[in-house]
Amino acid sequence: MRPIQSKGRRRAAIASAVLAMCLALPAAASADTTAGGTGAAHVSISADVHVSAKVLATVNVSFTCDPFLIYDWQTGESVPSTVGHLEFGGVSLTQAQGRSVASGGNDFEGGTVVCDGSTITTLAVPVMATTFPWKSGTAIASARVNVYSDTFESRDFGETGAVIVKLGK
Repeated sequence: MRPIQSKGRRRAAIASAVLAMCLALPAAASADTTAGGTGAAHVSISADVHVSAKVLATVNVSFTCDPFLIYDWQTGESVPSTVGHLEFGGVSLTQAQGRSVASGGNDFEGGTVVCDGSTITTLAVPVMATTFPWKSGTAIASARVNVYSDTFESRDFGETGAVIVKLGK
């Protein structure tokens, strides 16, 4: 048997690394991400944003959240729960206006929500212009929410990323 040369060592190292990643991928994909950890909140923003008095834009944010797995002290097992609390969220809005940029944001919190993966919670979030008044036209909005289980053992969170919206009356 002849020794592995440097070119062969490099190939062997690459093959080993690829094999290790292929073996780790199924374990990561099947990992439990809800019990005591985080789940998903699916967040969306209405494409139409209502502007009042040039300085107040109302952004409609909708979201659903997945059920939580919480520890039941009486049985000693994790059980599903659909009771959630909107701990916090936020909306930001930015609009280019020639050489200027109008922007604003608002945080929101509180309230019990149903987290069954299908019940939609919708909030009308007011966003005050902090730099320049809003004008009719397009803008970029984003939203995020963070929902905790009734016992605060686990949470669901999500965000929209940048979404193009239309500002109007």
